[in-house]
Amino acid sequence: MKVTKVCCQGCGADLDVSEGIRFVTCNYCHSKLEIVHGSSVTHSKVLEKLERKTKEMSDDLKVIRLQNELEKLDREWGVLQERFMTSGENGQRSLPSSGGSVFAGLMGIVGGVVWMVATSSMGAPGLFPLFGLVIIGFSFFGMIHGSRKAQEYNSARALMDRRRGKLLEQLAEAKQGR
Repeated sequence: MKVTKVCCQGCGADLDVSEGIRFVTCNYCHSKLEIVHGSSVTHSKVLEKLERKTKEMSDDLKVIRLQNELEKLDREWGVLQERFMTSGENGQRSLPSSGGSVFAGLMGIVGGVVWMVATSSMGAPGLFPLFGLVIIGFSFFGMIHGSRKAQEYNSARALMDRRRGKLLEQLAEAKQGR
């Protein structure tokens, strides 16, 4: 087997390398070397530079991956948030509020009671005063439904904020590691 002398690119020491060898470690400076066998010359390349560059690229990819995850989370939250939106009288869209739901429900209940009292005192015929019970029932249902929807929104928002916070921490760590 043919042995060739090559110069270590790390420290300049002469190394004896067999022709089939592709990688060696210098006995003097412990640099990891790639042996490049050309048609007319054989030389060595320091691998640490390649490893360092590979690590930098890996770190950059980690940052990009985390940024993509953050953008994906924000898009998913936008879609989810849209499901929680409620529509007002003029088509206005807003997020659910427990306070608003309770207030609107109580106003409806009071309106139903007022309806029943007013129609009874005026001597309204038959079941007409009992229509106030329907108003009270719908108001109560709306109050419970709106409060539950607001609670679900707040839970989903808290979960999203925690996930987003973790991603931001990981992103900051990844950027510091570069």
